[in-house]
Amino acid sequence: MKLGNLWQYAVIAFSLAIASPTAALEQVPVLIHAGGSTYKFAAEIADTAEERSQGLMFREKLAANEGMLFLYPTAKPVSFWMKNTPLPLDLLFIGGEGRIIHVAPMAVPFDTSPISSNGPAQAVLEILGGSAAQLGIKPGDLVEWPTQPTQPTP
Repeated sequence: MKLGNLWQYAVIAFSLAIASPTAALEQVPVLIHAGGSTYKFAAEIADTAEERSQGLMFREKLAANEGMLFLYPTAKPVSFWMKNTPLPLDLLFIGGEGRIIHVAPMAVPFDTSPISSNGPAQAVLEILGGSAAQLGIKPGDLVEWPTQPTQPTP
Protein backbone atom coordinates (compact mmCIF):
# COMPACT_ATOMS: atom_id res chain seq x y z
CA MET A 1 0.00 0.00 0.00
CA LYS A 2 1.33 3.40 -0.94
CA LEU A 3 2.04 5.94 1.78
CA GLY A 4 -0.45 8.37 0.16
CA ASN A 5 -3.24 5.79 0.35
CA LEU A 6 -2.37 5.00 3.96
CA TRP A 7 -2.58 8.72 4.78
CA GLN A 8 -6.00 8.96 3.10
CA TYR A 9 -7.30 6.00 5.12
CA ALA A 10 -5.97 7.55 8.32
CA VAL A 11 -7.72 10.85 7.58
CA ILE A 12 -11.00 9.03 6.81
CA ALA A 13 -10.75 6.94 10.00
CA PHE A 14 -10.06 10.05 12.10
CA SER A 15 -12.99 11.90 10.51
CA LEU A 16 -15.34 9.01 11.26
CA ALA A 17 -14.08 8.80 14.83
CA ILE A 18 -14.78 12.45 15.62
CA ALA A 19 -18.13 12.43 13.79
CA SER A 20 -19.41 9.24 15.38
CA PRO A 21 -21.78 9.43 18.34
CA THR A 22 -20.50 8.52 21.76
CA ALA A 23 -20.99 4.78 22.04
CA ALA A 24 -20.58 4.41 25.79
CA LEU A 25 -23.46 6.53 27.07
CA GLU A 26 -25.62 4.86 29.69
CA GLN A 27 -29.12 3.94 28.50
CA VAL A 28 -32.18 3.99 30.77
CA PRO A 29 -35.92 3.44 30.35
CA VAL A 30 -37.94 6.66 30.21
CA LEU A 31 -41.70 6.49 30.67
CA ILE A 32 -44.07 9.16 29.40
CA HIS A 33 -47.62 9.11 30.75
CA ALA A 34 -49.79 10.82 28.15
CA GLY A 35 -53.51 10.68 27.43
CA GLY A 36 -54.15 7.61 29.57
CA SER A 37 -51.29 5.62 27.97
CA THR A 38 -47.68 5.02 28.98
CA TYR A 39 -44.94 5.13 26.36
CA LYS A 40 -41.49 3.65 26.99
CA PHE A 41 -38.32 5.02 25.41
CA ALA A 42 -34.78 3.71 25.72
CA ALA A 43 -32.82 6.91 26.28
CA GLU A 44 -29.13 7.58 26.45
CA ILE A 45 -28.20 9.78 29.40
CA ALA A 46 -26.33 13.02 28.76
CA ASP A 47 -25.51 14.39 32.22
CA THR A 48 -22.13 16.06 31.74
CA ALA A 49 -21.42 19.29 29.88
CA GLU A 50 -19.47 17.34 27.23
CA GLU A 51 -22.24 14.79 26.66
CA ARG A 52 -24.90 17.51 26.54
CA SER A 53 -22.92 19.56 24.02
CA GLN A 54 -22.51 16.49 21.75
CA GLY A 55 -26.13 15.35 22.09
CA LEU A 56 -27.44 13.60 19.00
CA MET A 57 -25.18 15.50 16.60
CA PHE A 58 -24.09 13.46 13.59
CA ARG A 59 -26.59 10.71 14.47
CA GLU A 60 -28.20 9.44 11.28
CA LYS A 61 -30.57 6.89 12.80
CA LEU A 62 -32.87 6.85 15.81
CA ALA A 63 -35.51 4.20 16.39
CA ALA A 64 -39.07 5.24 17.22
CA ASN A 65 -38.59 4.14 20.85
CA GLU A 66 -35.13 5.67 21.37
CA GLY A 67 -34.00 9.07 22.54
CA MET A 68 -31.53 11.06 24.57
CA LEU A 69 -32.25 12.42 28.04
CA PHE A 70 -30.31 15.55 29.00
CA LEU A 71 -30.11 15.98 32.77
CA TYR A 72 -29.15 19.16 34.64
CA PRO A 73 -28.17 19.60 38.31
CA THR A 74 -30.90 22.23 38.82
CA ALA A 75 -33.90 23.41 36.87
CA LYS A 76 -33.00 26.39 34.69
CA PRO A 77 -33.95 27.91 31.35
CA VAL A 78 -32.11 26.05 28.59
CA SER A 79 -31.97 26.25 24.83
CA PHE A 80 -30.89 23.84 22.14
CA TRP A 81 -30.08 23.99 18.46
CA MET A 82 -29.85 21.42 15.69
CA LYS A 83 -26.34 22.18 14.46
CA ASN A 84 -24.80 19.04 12.90
CA THR A 85 -27.97 17.06 13.67
CA PRO A 86 -29.33 15.39 10.51
CA LEU A 87 -32.54 14.02 12.08
CA PRO A 88 -35.71 15.97 12.83
CA LEU A 89 -36.35 15.76 16.56
CA ASP A 90 -39.07 16.55 19.08
CA LEU A 91 -37.65 18.21 22.20
CA LEU A 92 -39.59 17.63 25.40
CA PHE A 93 -38.56 20.13 28.08
CA ILE A 94 -39.23 18.71 31.55
CA GLY A 95 -39.60 20.78 34.73
CA GLY A 96 -38.37 19.91 38.21
CA GLU A 97 -41.58 18.00 39.03
CA GLY A 98 -41.15 15.65 36.07
CA ARG A 99 -43.88 17.32 34.03
CA ILE A 100 -43.38 18.45 30.44
CA ILE A 101 -43.33 22.25 30.36
CA HIS A 102 -42.82 22.68 26.60
CA VAL A 103 -42.80 20.55 23.47
CA ALA A 104 -40.73 21.80 20.53
CA PRO A 105 -41.94 19.60 17.66
CA MET A 106 -40.08 18.70 14.49
CA ALA A 107 -36.88 20.66 15.11
CA VAL A 108 -35.34 21.30 11.71
CA PRO A 109 -32.12 19.38 10.96
CA PHE A 110 -28.94 21.51 10.89
CA ASP A 111 -30.82 24.67 12.00
CA THR A 112 -28.83 26.87 14.36
CA SER A 113 -31.82 28.86 15.63
CA PRO A 114 -32.23 28.54 19.42
CA ILE A 115 -35.03 26.31 20.72
CA SER A 116 -35.98 27.51 24.20
CA SER A 117 -37.40 25.60 27.14
CA ASN A 118 -39.83 28.48 27.85
CA GLY A 119 -39.17 28.03 31.59
CA PRO A 120 -36.87 26.23 34.02
CA ALA A 121 -36.12 22.69 32.80
CA GLN A 122 -34.52 19.95 34.88
CA ALA A 123 -34.28 17.64 31.86
CA VAL A 124 -34.86 17.50 28.11
CA LEU A 125 -35.84 14.39 26.19
CA GLU A 126 -35.07 14.33 22.48
CA ILE A 127 -37.09 11.81 20.46
CA LEU A 128 -37.69 11.21 16.78
CA GLY A 129 -39.46 14.14 15.15
CA GLY A 130 -43.21 13.73 14.91
CA SER A 131 -43.42 11.23 17.80
CA ALA A 132 -44.94 13.68 20.28
CA ALA A 133 -47.82 14.54 17.94
CA GLN A 134 -48.35 10.91 16.95
CA LEU A 135 -48.51 9.77 20.60
CA GLY A 136 -50.41 12.80 21.92
CA ILE A 137 -47.56 13.94 24.19
CA LYS A 138 -48.11 17.49 25.45
CA PRO A 139 -47.22 19.92 28.24
CA GLY A 140 -48.38 18.67 31.63
CA ASP A 141 -47.66 15.01 30.86
CA LEU A 142 -45.52 13.15 33.39
CA VAL A 143 -42.06 11.81 32.48
CA GLU A 144 -40.23 9.27 34.67
CA TRP A 145 -36.74 7.78 34.59
CA PRO A 146 -34.62 5.91 37.13
CA THR A 147 -32.74 7.91 39.73
CA GLN A 148 -29.14 8.24 38.64
CA PRO A 149 -26.32 7.10 40.96
CA THR A 150 -24.47 10.38 40.43
CA GLN A 151 -25.70 13.94 40.11
CA PRO A 152 -25.46 15.67 36.71
CA THR A 153 -22.54 18.04 36.40
CA PRO A 154 -22.98 21.75 35.57
